Amino acid sequence: MARKYYGSFKSINNVTHRVEIWDGANGTTPEILAGLYAARVTAAGGYQEAAGCLSTKLNALSSSTELTLAGEGYTITRNGEGDPLYKKYIRPSRVSTNWVIPNDTILNDFESISTVTEQYWAILVYKDGVLDYVGRVLADQLTRLRESIQSKPILELVAVDGLELLSGYKVDPSNFSDGKITIAQLFRRALDTLNLKDYWVVNGIQSDYFREASTVYNSAASRKGFDLEEVSLNTFVDDYDQFKDVRATDASQFIYADNDMIDYAQALEQICEVKQARLIHSQGKYWLVSFAEYIDTTITYRVYSYTLQFGGTTSTYAHRQTLGASVRPQWLAKPTLTHQVAAKYVEVDTQRRLGATIYRGYNNISTASLMHEFTDIPTGTNPDEHPMRVRFNMKFTKAYVPDPVLGLLYPEQWVQIQVEIYVENSAGGFLVLDQNGYWVASGSPGSSLSFNEKVDVTNQAGTWMTYNFNKNLTTAPAGYNKLGVGIIIKSVFPIFDRNGKKTTKTASPVDKEFWGAVNVAFADSSPYNNPDFTFDIAEIFTPGAANSVNSVPVILKPKYYSSDTKYANGAIRVYNGSSYVMSESNWYGGWDSVTHGTLTEMLGQSVAGLYKDFMPVIQGTWIDSGSLTAIKSLYFDSYTWILQGCKYSARMDQWDGEWIAIIPTYSGTTASGESYKVGGGLGDRVNYLDMQVSDINDQLQAVSDSVKQTLINDVSGSPTAAPTMDTVYEVQIKYDAANTQMQWRLQEHGTFKTYTVGAYALDVNFEGHLADCTAGSVTLNLPAANVSKGKRYYFVKKPSAHNLRIDGAGANISGADHIDLSTNYATATLICDGTEWFRIA
Repeated sequence: MARKYYGSFKSINNVTHRVEIWDGANGTTPEILAGLYAARVTAAGGYQEAAGCLSTKLNALSSSTELTLAGEGYTITRNGEGDPLYKKYIRPSRVSTNWVIPNDTILNDFESISTVTEQYWAILVYKDGVLDYVGRVLADQLTRLRESIQSKPILELVAVDGLELLSGYKVDPSNFSDGKITIAQLFRRALDTLNLKDYWVVNGIQSDYFREASTVYNSAASRKGFDLEEVSLNTFVDDYDQFKDVRATDASQFIYADNDMIDYAQALEQICEVKQARLIHSQGKYWLVSFAEYIDTTITYRVYSYTLQFGGTTSTYAHRQTLGASVRPQWLAKPTLTHQVAAKYVEVDTQRRLGATIYRGYNNISTASLMHEFTDIPTGTNPDEHPMRVRFNMKFTKAYVPDPVLGLLYPEQWVQIQVEIYVENSAGGFLVLDQNGYWVASGSPGSSLSFNEKVDVTNQAGTWMTYNFNKNLTTAPAGYNKLGVGIIIKSVFPIFDRNGKKTTKTASPVDKEFWGAVNVAFADSSPYNNPDFTFDIAEIFTPGAANSVNSVPVILKPKYYSSDTKYANGAIRVYNGSSYVMSESNWYGGWDSVTHGTLTEMLGQSVAGLYKDFMPVIQGTWIDSGSLTAIKSLYFDSYTWILQGCKYSARMDQWDGEWIAIIPTYSGTTASGESYKVGGGLGDRVNYLDMQVSDINDQLQAVSDSVKQTLINDVSGSPTAAPTMDTVYEVQIKYDAANTQMQWRLQEHGTFKTYTVGAYALDVNFEGHLADCTAGSVTLNLPAANVSKGKRYYFVKKPSAHNLRIDGAGANISGADHIDLSTNYATATLICDGTEWFRIA
C-alpha cells in the first residue's frame, strides 16, 4: 500500500505540478526520499547539486506507474460563492484529475476504485515538490469521459480535502475528559476521522499540519492559542436538554449516544463562528484564519503538529497579492461587481444553560446511594444573590416478597426515599438543607438527611416507578463553595404471621436498586439571576445610525457565551498556566488591542463591523503568476479581497471565482446589552410543568405539618401554653349553623374544671367537671341544647356532704329538668342530640 500512479506537468508559469494516487499511507516515493536526503545534507551544512538526478534514479526503482494527465491536469473547486461571511465557516474543496489510461490492466485497476471503501484511496498534489493538497478519493466520483487521446480513454477521478466529509462522523464523547475538551483536540479528533493525517507523516512534515490564525482570544490565558481553550461536551449534544433524563437514563449511553451527538462539521462550525474564522485546506495544511487577520498585511499563525500539539512556533504569512503592471497577475477580463447588503442590526441570541448532571443508566442499576459533590459553586451574602436549583429524577421497579406458606407474591409496602443536600466550606464545615429550605448547621453529611419520604406503591399499576424531586435553593453562604447531593432508596416489605398471612407490621428497610439523574442549575451574573436550567438572552448590535433604514438584520445563534460560573455549558474556559479559569469579560476580537468584552459582544461587534456598509463582491477570472493561494487576498482599489469560492485550473494558473472586500468599521457600534428573550415554548412549558409537579409534591408532603400547625395554633380549643405532661387531643369538626360553615376544633382529653359552692354556667372548654361540695352544694347549668349537638361532658361530685345539681337550662335530662349527685365520687356522663340531654353513665 503506497503510491500506485502519478503524473506531472508544468504550468504556464513553469511551476511543476505532480499528482499522485495512493492506496494507503505506507511506503514512500523517490521524490520524498530525495527531499528528505536533501534536507539532511543541507542541515549538516552540505550542498546537494542536481537534486533531480537522485529523484530520477530513484524513480527507476519505484514500483509506481507514471501516467499522463490530460486537459487542465487537475482543477480544485472551492465552495463558498454567494455566502455571507457569517455563514459556512468551513470551506471544503475537491480536486478533479484527468488521467490517460494506457491499457486494460490499469483501466480495471481504476474502475475497481468504485468498489473499495472510501478510506482507502487518496490523491496528493505537489507544487514544485512541496505537498499542496491531500484529498480522499470518492468512490462514486470516477467518470469515464467521452474524449480520448490516441484511442486511449480518459478517466476523471475526484477527491475531496476531507472537510466535506466531516458531516459523516459524529462527535465521540469518549474523547472528552470529565466532559471537557480543548478546541485544538476537538479539531484533531474531527480530522482524525478522515484517516488522512498519515500522509503528512509519510512526507515528513507532520510537525506543520495545522496553522491557527484566529484572533479571538482571552487575556486570562497564558498565551494565545486554541489549545488553551476548553469547551463542554454538552454543547455537542443534538438539542441538548436537561429534561431528556426522563427517558435518557434508560439508554446505555444516556444523552451521549452516537445518534444524539451532532456531527463534526456542525461542531467545528459552531467553534469557527465565535472565532470568526474560516477552516480551509491549502498549501498542504489546514488553516483556521479569522477575518480580522486580513486588516494587516500579514497573517500571524501558530503551528501545530498532526496531533494538534503546539510546537512553539509562531510565524507570519504575507497575504496580499497585487495586480501586475501589464504582466501576470491580471484579470482575464474586467470582473463583475455586486454587493452584499449592510446589516440593519446584528442580533446575538444565546440559550444559556447553567447546569451540571450526574446520572446512573439502567444498564448500571445499583442499590448503592447516588452521591456527588459540585465544586466552585457561586456563593453570596444575600439569599437571592446566587440561588440554585436541584432536580432528582429517579426510577425503580416494583419489588415483591413471597409469603412463607403458599409462596404468593406481595409487593413492597412502600418505598423509602432519603434525599440529602448540603454545602461545605474549605474548613470542612457543613450546612444541610432542612425541610423548610433553609441551610442549618450539621456535623457531617449523612448525619441529618434533609428529606425523608414514603412512596406508597401497593396500589400503583405498572412495574417502573418514577420519583421526581425539584427544589429551589437559596444562595450558599459565603465560603461554602461545595454543593453535595445524594439519594438513597430502600424497600419496605410486610411481615407475615406463622400462617403466611400478611400483617400490618413491616420489616426493616432494605437497599433498593434504582437508576436516574441529578441535575443542578446555578444562576450567573446576568441581569436574570435565575437558577433555571435554560433561559434565552438576546443582544442587539447596531453598526451605525444610518443602518436602521436597512431591511435585513443578521441573526446569530452561537452555542458559546461568557459566564462567571464554570457550570455554564456554553462557556469557554482558558488555561492561565496552572488551571482552567473563567474570565467573563476579557475576550478580545483581535482587530485592535483595546476592544474587549464578553464572547458574544466580540461576535456581535465583529459581524456588525464587517457589515456596517455594503460589502463589495467581485466575480471574474484571475490570471495568476503562480503564487496565489486560497489563504492569500487580492489587493487593489485600496480594498483587501478574500476568496469566497472558485475553480482553480492548475495548468493555466487561473482562478475563476468570487472575492469579497474586507472593509470593517468597528467604531460607532452600539450594543443593547443582555435582555431576556422568550424561548421556543415547548422547553419552557416542560420546565414549568416539571416545577409545578414538584411544588405539588412538596405541598402534599407538607399537608400533614400544615394541618398540625393549624390545629395547634389557630382553632377553637388550641392550647394556650405547652402541656406539662403527655396529653391526648381529639380533633373535631363542628358545623356552625348560623354561619353555615364547617369549623375545626381541638378537644383536650382529661381536662377537668373544679367548682365550689354556688351556681355556675358550665365551662364548655372542658370535658370534665369536678364539684367540690365541701363548703356547700354546687349547681351547674348546661349550655343550650340547640348549640350542643354531639357534646359529651363528664361530672364527678365529692365529698358526701351536700349535693351537685346538673340543671338542663330549659332542656330535659333523660326526661327530667335536672339530676342530682349526692354521694361521694358520684359520677354522670351526659350527651346531647341538639334537643335534649341523655345520661349514658
